Formats: sequence, C-alpha cells, structure tokens
Amino acid sequence: MSIAEFLSTVKGFDGIQFEDLQSLADQARTNTYAPGRELMRKGEPGDTMHVIRTGLVKVPIVDESGEEKMVFHLGPGELVGEMALLTGEPRTADVIAEKQTETLALDRSNLQPLLEEYPNLARFLTEILGQRLEEKGGIGNVGKYRLIGKLGEGATGKVYEALHPTLNRTVAMKMLSHSLVYNAKFRDRFLGEARLMASLSHPNIVQIFDTESAYATFFIVMEKLSGKNVAHMIKEKGKLDTVEAASILRQMAAALAYAHSKGFAHRDVKPANVALDARGIVKLMDFGLAKPIRVEQASGKTQSVDGTPQYIAPETAMGKVTDGRVDFYALGVMGFEMLTGRLPFEHESVMDMLKAHVRQAPPDVRKLNPDIPDSLAEFINSSLIKDPEKRLSDEDRIQQLLDLSPTKARGWVDEEQHALFIRYRPSASLRVKKAIEKFAEGFSSDPDVKVTVGDLMPADSENQGDAT
Repeated sequence: MSIAEFLSTVKGFDGIQFEDLQSLADQARTNTYAPGRELMRKGEPGDTMHVIRTGLVKVPIVDESGEEKMVFHLGPGELVGEMALLTGEPRTADVIAEKQTETLALDRSNLQPLLEEYPNLARFLTEILGQRLEEKGGIGNVGKYRLIGKLGEGATGKVYEALHPTLNRTVAMKMLSHSLVYNAKFRDRFLGEARLMASLSHPNIVQIFDTESAYATFFIVMEKLSGKNVAHMIKEKGKLDTVEAASILRQMAAALAYAHSKGFAHRDVKPANVALDARGIVKLMDFGLAKPIRVEQASGKTQSVDGTPQYIAPETAMGKVTDGRVDFYALGVMGFEMLTGRLPFEHESVMDMLKAHVRQAPPDVRKLNPDIPDSLAEFINSSLIKDPEKRLSDEDRIQQLLDLSPTKARGWVDEEQHALFIRYRPSASLRVKKAIEKFAEGFSSDPDVKVTVGDLMPADSENQGDAT
C-alpha cells in the first residue's frame, strides 16, 4: 500500500482528495524506531506530527513529581504530536516505541494549507483535543482555568466546565472548533460575539468574563448556568405552564429591548438560546449572529439570510435589511411554541419554512391552547404580524401583555428578579444607538443557513430579488 493510500484510510485524512494526499505523501518522512527508542521527548519543539503506520507506541503521563500516573497506547492509523504541532508549544510528554514502529512524519508547513482547505481534518483535530481535555490524565488546564468536564457541544464547538483557581468561580468555556479557526469569517464572528456580550450588562443576558487563546483555537469564558435551556423544557413537558411561559417571555423581552437600546439586534432568538439559572432567572445566550441596527438602511436589501429558519421573520426571509423587530417576531414564535408544544409553521424544507413565514397565516393559538389568557394571546398574535411596521414592538406594551398579574408572576419569579427587572427595564422612548465596537460591522453570515429567497417575495412586490 502506498503512503497516499495509507493516509486515505486514516481518520481525518480520509476526506482529502487523493492528489492532495499524494502531494502530502511526497513531503512526508518515513521513520523507523526500535523498541524502547523515543519518537518524541517532553519539552522538545512541537513542529512535527507522526502518523503511526505499523507498530505500537506508549505515552506515559507523569505528575509534577515525575511519578507515572497512566500510560496511553497508540497503534496504526493513530496520531501523536498533533497538539504541539498545532500550538507550536513544547511537547508535553515522551512518546516511546513499544514494538518495531514505522511512522510518517509531517511538518507544520505541510499540514497548514490542508487545515485551511479541508475543514474535516481540522474538525478531527478538534475531536482529538476534546478527548485530551475530557479524559482523566489528559489536558487539565486552559490558560489559568482548570477543566472539570464537558457540558455540551454544538455546530461551532464544545463547551466545558472549568474553575478559576484564584477566584474559585465555576465557569463555562466555549471552544471554537479547529474546522472554523481557519475560516476568517467564523473566527471573527466568534471573537466578535465575546466582545459584544462583554459590553452588555443585563440580568437576563449571560455574562462574559474572559477569553483565552490556547491549543491553536479560542475559548470564551462565561457564567455557567445550572438550569436547562427552554428547548429542553419544551421537549420534556410538551408545553409550559402559562405563568411560567409568560415570565420567560417577559424577561426575554426586557433583555432584547436592552440589547436594542445598545444598538444591536440578536437575530437568532429561539428556545435553545435561552436558559435559566438556578434561581429561575432567564438568560439570553449566543449573540453570534448579532449585528448593529442601522436605521438608515432599513429599506435596503441584504446579501444573506441568516438565523434559524423556524424562527426567522418575514423581512429576513425576503432578504431585507432588518432591525430589532425581527427579535420580537422570533419571540412570538417562541411563545407560540412554549404554550402549544409546536411551532406555528412546520415544514421539512428550509425553503418551505421561509415561504410560510412570508405568506402563511399562523394557526390560532387559542384553538391549540384555550387556557391562554387574552393578553398573552394578543402578544403572540401581534408579534407574528408579517409587516414589521404593524408588528408589536413597543416594550411597554409588551410588558403589560406579558404581566399576567404581579401576584402570579412573583409566584414563579422571585422578588430579587422582579427588582432587577424594574432596575434594568428600558424606557418607552427606545433609541437606537451606534454599534459599540467596529468589529461588529464585520460579522458574517453562517453559510449553513444561506438560501436563495427571490421567489419568497409576494408577486406584487416592488423589491423582488435574491439573497444568497
């Protein structure tokens, strides 16, 4: 089997075109190690990665006193030295041949172009890093933070629980996948999200504490929420209690009005981006799609449609430049879902879903849940109006409709949250301000949700066109 053919069987390299593998094979060095010989030494420069072709190696993990804690064994098709190669930092462990071993040595200069061209290879390296972060005896720290365990993962990376050693504060660390590190737009969006969220101070917006750059990627350090997100709550309960749903919507509306007053629209409001802390206080998360609100462009057109299709406002689906009213539409969709256990529009294809937001009237929420109070039904119906000029967006009116009664509300939201809400509630005369930082102007759209929507415009529209 040729070197290129062998590499095509190795996980991470298996998605690379064969001609590129042949080029990589021409640059690789074949090394042979007798039993007991070191492939790598702790402290050496990490400028080379080895792919084990035959044989077996061991990687002893030792503590600060030099005592061996455990040993990892690696065989054909597995990688060693990949983390040091990515980071450029010294090697953290010895690697020793246990049997006669043959490896392919790949230098950083050979791999870097492939990491940029083939996201799957970079994604595989993220999986390896995740294993090192999660396994006992693996990587124990990211910067000054001590890792505790994995909390979850999404499309852009993984989230870990960690501890600040001097403050003794437990935090969540969101790691950007290596498959996106080499995509300048995604990387800038990730870092832009951290800067934006750090500039927002509101009890219903998750707090950002810090950022870290480590292991050839980036981490956002934020407050750790012990409660569930609303998507999990809907999945478990089917639909939420009316008072509980109204309280969540009311706190969300306060968070969104505050963000709008600071000049930003969230643009991805949905149950998965809303969580509750241990006290039941709602926290809005994930500002990765947030953009400055630009009043002067309100009648223009944008070049992309981004967001989650089930919650996208009609003007977004039609490729128009949007403002904060798209968030209140999404909040209406979210309220409909919390109170009925289903979405107002249910279509399998993205295109059909977007067409429904533009053209289809939502079902009567009261027919699906007759127990909904009049004021709550009015909020949902008014939020789902397709014309943003007629859509409910006055924050005072929204708060009135969502306040089922102070007695009932305080039965679910504690007095401390009520006081926080009063303190941070925006004024009726909401003013749109300039973006806090220029970095937000470079926010880009997620290519996974870009669609062509020229045929979504009504037939008599004057602004028909495509947004891709």
